[in-house]
Amino acid sequence: MRTIRNIIPAPSSHIAEDEVYGDGDGRYRISFRVNDVFREAKSHAGEVEMLHTCAPGEEYGREGSFPYLAVQFDDAVFDAVEEYKESGTVTGASEITALSEPFYFRAKMEYFGDVMYFYAMDCCDGSWENVGLCMVYPEAYVGTEDERTLMRVLDEAAESYREVRI
Repeated sequence: MRTIRNIIPAPSSHIAEDEVYGDGDGRYRISFRVNDVFREAKSHAGEVEMLHTCAPGEEYGREGSFPYLAVQFDDAVFDAVEEYKESGTVTGASEITALSEPFYFRAKMEYFGDVMYFYAMDCCDGSWENVGLCMVYPEAYVGTEDERTLMRVLDEAAESYREVRI
């Protein structure tokens, strides 16, 4: 069982930024604003970019810590976005809201025993298809003020999301 902590957002945030490759020689700078209680962490997963874990008072986050915010393109995210593109819905989503560019929708769904609240999109001029800007957290947060805080943190990241070809 994971330790569940109260989520107390920092009064400040920072810009998370990374350079990634799309198709061919296309390079892109992806950025978004993230609350300072979330710190950058290294990820060894090939389908996770820009991982930030909840790490109050720490210089860096830790892979495997929860809650976390990341750009993800694993099978669960890919399949959910693909299903939405084909049918306008996502099986198993407890909440879903259609959006406009750059996002197709935002949704909340079960994710390997946890909960994932995410914004769905294609990145890098479409060369990265069916991607999510995701917040993953333990199910124990559902319906709490902590969950609402985590959702606001991701909403701020989505509102500030930028992608520029460089």
